[in-house]
Amino acid sequence: MPDTLVFRCSLKPLEVTFEIVGRHYSGRVNCGNLFLAADIPDVPLVSFDSAEADKLYTLMMIDPDGDAHGSWPDSVPPGKNAPVRHWIVGNIPGRVLASGYREQNGETDAEGVQILEPYRYPHIPGVSDRYGLFVFEQPGRIAFESLSTSVVNFDYRAFINKYRLGQPVASNYFVAVYTSVSPFSGKLFHGNDVEGMWHRDLGEGELVP
Repeated sequence: MPDTLVFRCSLKPLEVTFEIVGRHYSGRVNCGNLFLAADIPDVPLVSFDSAEADKLYTLMMIDPDGDAHGSWPDSVPPGKNAPVRHWIVGNIPGRVLASGYREQNGETDAEGVQILEPYRYPHIPGVSDRYGLFVFEQPGRIAFESLSTSVVNFDYRAFINKYRLGQPVASNYFVAVYTSVSPFSGKLFHGNDVEGMWHRDLGEGELVP
């Protein structure tokens, strides 16, 4: 079982697409690209076309910075709330994930998908945070227990090990920026295409703590 998650794109990245408010730039997550937090309030579409139809999968979204007050373009230690749990969905059928999964209302649906933590859009008090999305292949159908009400200081290692999820089979990540003006020190991009702006690999590596 893994000691930690690695914050990076898998060889075949997990496909994640947001519907951008105003539609003024692409909503496709692409290995560390930037989004304005206010532009992505709605749950994204997640797909992994290599998912096997007869397998079940768990989806997890984690903020490893948690009130760190900045992660781009400068590398900073994690904040006191890290890691923060933003989204966990279990028992996703492979055929659903291959065609594209988007969370629906309710804890379960007709497919038996179990929403453990409904999608929480990036809540950033200032500057920026990174967000990693990971998909795990389950050993079989899992009777997940309810999670604690607190989403901060989430022990993802314990969760992964408890349900024998192993290493993620696909991953991707992005950076959500609080604002395009002060205290964000980068190029102003509100209303502009930000696809060419990258995290410069500062977000890659182990999730901490």
